[in-house]
Amino acid sequence: MFRLLSVFVLLLTLTPPVIAASWHTVSPQITLIAPEAKARNILPNMALIEGNTCSALIDSHGDFVALEQLINELKARLTTPLCHLIATSSEPHQLTGLALLKQAFPDASVHLPDAPQLNETTMRTALDAQLANFAKSIELSEQRLSKLPAEQQAPWQKRVALAKQRLTRWQTLHSIALTAPSVQARALELGDLILQLTQFQGQSGHDLSVFSAQHGALFAGHSANLLPYVRHVTWQRSLQTLQSMPALKWVMPAFGKPYKAQQLALPITFMDLAQQQAQSNTQMLQRVITLYQNQAYNEVQLTQHFTQAIKVLSHKKALNK
Repeated sequence: MFRLLSVFVLLLTLTPPVIAASWHTVSPQITLIAPEAKARNILPNMALIEGNTCSALIDSHGDFVALEQLINELKARLTTPLCHLIATSSEPHQLTGLALLKQAFPDASVHLPDAPQLNETTMRTALDAQLANFAKSIELSEQRLSKLPAEQQAPWQKRVALAKQRLTRWQTLHSIALTAPSVQARALELGDLILQLTQFQGQSGHDLSVFSAQHGALFAGHSANLLPYVRHVTWQRSLQTLQSMPALKWVMPAFGKPYKAQQLALPITFMDLAQQQAQSNTQMLQRVITLYQNQAYNEVQLTQHFTQAIKVLSHKKALNK
């Protein structure tokens, strides 16, 4: 998945500007920002929460072309200062876009999960690796360009020149890392609206959830995807805790549309079934397929995700022997 993301981002570096995102108004205070259709299984959703004195942006991604367009639209839309930039994941390569957002909104506070890997060294390394990939993409494009007939080179020369200009801007970015440990739970006041940030064990190991009790809305990124991609351990207990919040009405995942709180039962049950199979070798795949029969997933996707979960859990089981 993450290799595919890298390829997609590199391609966008050399393509003309496109409509980068769709903005969906849920309420006067909440706007959901979905990537363009062809990227919705690769780039995560974002959310803009606007209070009467302050605003907050939840999550980002590594498509800098799309983020620059989003920044321009934010500056045109916002009626209050963007005070907070929030990340729900602790995967450094998923957070490189924060550097671009922080440059555009220097007064905004950054809120990351409290995770040992989110230090200056790893964050700088992730950003440098992405910029190096951009530079390599431009180099390869120039090599291919030189082999084209002269009459076909002009449009691509313009794209390469634009890509070089972008890279020059991006090379001035500073990586984003917290210099002091974050607080486990905290409230962000946006004026007439309060966001509750809570750390929990999730898809990346160290994750943040963002909850607006006023709207019954939960934002939990990759940890709240209806179809989990298990990389470390399962986090169904964390989801059960989130599901038990009395004011919870709906959930915004990293991928896909918002869904009702009751549907958190899907990823919880998925991970329960994965643990059962890892422990007893009882075949649970058919139960997974039945579980998701009313969702927009095919058997290939379900099998791949379930196989990945079994692989991770079986490896953990072997280590614990």
